Amino acid sequence: MNKILPIILIGILVISALGATAIETKENKISIMSEKLEITFTPLQITEYNEEYIEINFEDITTYLSDPGKPRLPKVVNSFELPLGVKNVKVEVTPKNIKEYKIQGIIRPAPYHLPLTSSSETITETAEKNIKIYSNHNPYPESWYSYRVGVGLNENMERVTHVDVQTYPTRYKPADDTLLITENAEIKITYQPGTLDIKTCAEEYDMVIIAPKIFSRPLNKLVQHKNNFGIKTLLETTESIYNAFEGRDKPEQIKYFIKYALDEYNVKYVLLFGGLKSKIFNIPREHRNYGVKWWHVPVRYNNFYDDPLHPLSYEKIYDPGVLCDLYYADIYGEGEVFQDWDPNEDGIIAAWGMNTKGYDVENDTCIDYVPDLALGRLACRNLLEARQVINKIIRYEETAADPSWFNKMVTISGDGFMDLEDLDFQWDTNSLEEGEYTIKAQSYNEVEAGVIDKIKITIDRSVLTVLTFNHDDHLRITEYPCGPIAEIVSVSDGDILGATDYYYEPKEGEAYGNSVIPWANLNFTDGILHIRGKTYDPRPYGVLTDIHVWVENEDAEVVFDDWRYNQEMYYEGEWVVGQKLLLGGGGAGYYMPENFEIEDIWASNGELTGPADMINALNGGSGFVFFSGHGSPNVWSDHYPGIPGNRRHGSIPSLSVISMKPRKLPIIPTFPMRQIKNKDKLPIILIGGCHNSQFNVSMIPGLLDLHNNKFTWCHGSPVPECFSWYLVKMPHTGAIATIGNTGLGYGVPAKECTTEGLDGGICIEFFKQYGEEYETNDGATILGDIYAKTLVSYYNTFDMEFLDHAKTYTQWVLLGDPSLMIGGYS
Repeated sequence: MNKILPIILIGILVISALGATAIETKENKISIMSEKLEITFTPLQITEYNEEYIEINFEDITTYLSDPGKPRLPKVVNSFELPLGVKNVKVEVTPKNIKEYKIQGIIRPAPYHLPLTSSSETITETAEKNIKIYSNHNPYPESWYSYRVGVGLNENMERVTHVDVQTYPTRYKPADDTLLITENAEIKITYQPGTLDIKTCAEEYDMVIIAPKIFSRPLNKLVQHKNNFGIKTLLETTESIYNAFEGRDKPEQIKYFIKYALDEYNVKYVLLFGGLKSKIFNIPREHRNYGVKWWHVPVRYNNFYDDPLHPLSYEKIYDPGVLCDLYYADIYGEGEVFQDWDPNEDGIIAAWGMNTKGYDVENDTCIDYVPDLALGRLACRNLLEARQVINKIIRYEETAADPSWFNKMVTISGDGFMDLEDLDFQWDTNSLEEGEYTIKAQSYNEVEAGVIDKIKITIDRSVLTVLTFNHDDHLRITEYPCGPIAEIVSVSDGDILGATDYYYEPKEGEAYGNSVIPWANLNFTDGILHIRGKTYDPRPYGVLTDIHVWVENEDAEVVFDDWRYNQEMYYEGEWVVGQKLLLGGGGAGYYMPENFEIEDIWASNGELTGPADMINALNGGSGFVFFSGHGSPNVWSDHYPGIPGNRRHGSIPSLSVISMKPRKLPIIPTFPMRQIKNKDKLPIILIGGCHNSQFNVSMIPGLLDLHNNKFTWCHGSPVPECFSWYLVKMPHTGAIATIGNTGLGYGVPAKECTTEGLDGGICIEFFKQYGEEYETNDGATILGDIYAKTLVSYYNTFDMEFLDHAKTYTQWVLLGDPSLMIGGYS
């Protein structure tokens, strides 16, 4: 596979000219600024993706058009920074030397983005071709470029106007088997100078803390601590904000105060101090736009509903809007416009896709999304939690962390999805005599052969055919890593190939991922048995295997013999947290400073078998931890390599906030995280998975699975506080801060797992930003700076007109102090 086909010239971005001019129009005396950029593209390769599709790649590609079901084509993103406050930004891209090429083959459709939920009922579908696009004679995409304008922080934590220009060096006419290619292009940007600028303030603060009056006394201690270390901090109560600022609701009143603090105090950081008021029972969302009554500090919900063309559009697997603290950090848009996140003024904040669920609601476009400051939340529910978390932060920062534990990163992960190819060995039995036969399969990696899988069947044309789904590779694996695995699933011991045809598609609970690729379908038609199954290499970074399938008769004579070579299977989470490059993108460990030791607690290396392994890894202390897998507000887990025996057997026992194992009546809950003993050796923990940072849960709604007539995603567990916040609120152990998803996280199966963005990509970007900041500032890094820079980089790279990217970006919440000095002050 990946056979290289003829090369077409296109490719790498080259800057050849950059200039700026000022033009004053005679009619109205308006100054128009202009900037130009020349770009050139170099060779592109067309490679064979599989038997059905080809794919297009070229060196140093920025990213791809990745709308599921539509052609996956390369794009180049150029990010420009203009002065703060400019207006009427216009972009024009002129492609040059356009050529047309005939191609042989169909360009592959972009894959679906799949949910990282812990539920076994995950819905997945193959990213089938969008018929409307693939049958069209018009070029896709419709234009050679697109662009967006935003206002917010840059990599130097300065506020600027961002202009992101996405250029598509190749466009595809599917019905004509034709590519249109531009060899180079000119980008021209025009804009009017504005008036908004960073001004000198009479009184400046670095951070403002927003909290109810009830938390004022313990917070005064934190304010004094911050001031002692040069972070000039102001405490403002929610009560005083509500008296002084107007808005459509209390979240908007809070946001108008933050705008005031930004304009008048030049604040860099905002800490929202307060979560829900109870662990037992709350109504976390009394209005589709907000939660106020049951909250110490109110929350804003977006109204993102999943795309109807996406497999998550099914009723039981979509989020009807999620917690979105980014709302408070995005103050300004282009031309000094306050961002209320309701540009069409219909009263519904950040609406997207609601009309697909029966609502007559227009989508909100033109939301800015770029943070103007770094914002985090400490979701304390009572005074005890408040005091404990404040003391935890003060102890962490007062003394520089000992490198013996801080200069360590722990990665915890396994196999995210069932990604494999349909083997479909076709054994023609028509000419064979009746009797017993043995089907054998054996897989190979570059160093060894695996155990032979054997299935005994009978050919008996006097009876009906009997085929049985068989998924038992978990029984042949005693430890990890181990040799390559071959698994036949489409026929079982004792089955009969008889006089009738037989066809059956195993469902999700029987064969995880079979709806993506029919790797497990049972099919005996016209005397041909379709032998299906799996081949994989359960070692760290194990990817390629060859598989040999043959059939012997009763005399041990081979009556059928066939091979499949270079079969791929990726353990997505391990690549996302790992230290190797994949398609030019590294995992998180690849970008960490060289003096950091990385401890991999992975399913494939045998270090991850359950919650005890996770707890033991945390107990040693570390500067950072990265979980990448599946989750819910209560649990985090992942799969063993190849997901042997389906999710029932292939899922690793989870680490949870609360466990309700029925030991005896009455059932007494346990709290496994209390076993973590990393006292004052506290990491920043990134948690990849669905809903792990959904900080609006409480016990009774979780037990009854109630949440505004939608699921809490607690699956009937009485969860007092979500996974991410529980780690932070523990008084001496757990984490100093966590970052994760308040809603469904998304991932991509197979080799695009590190380059398609989404949950894995945004977490990787955090560690990339930390590595760069660490080297630049000799180790002195502020958590909020890294968090905000990660958001800006993601915004500049990926398509915010695509729901899954926008949702990934807006639901990624920091539960921690944004002004935190990582590793403490020296």
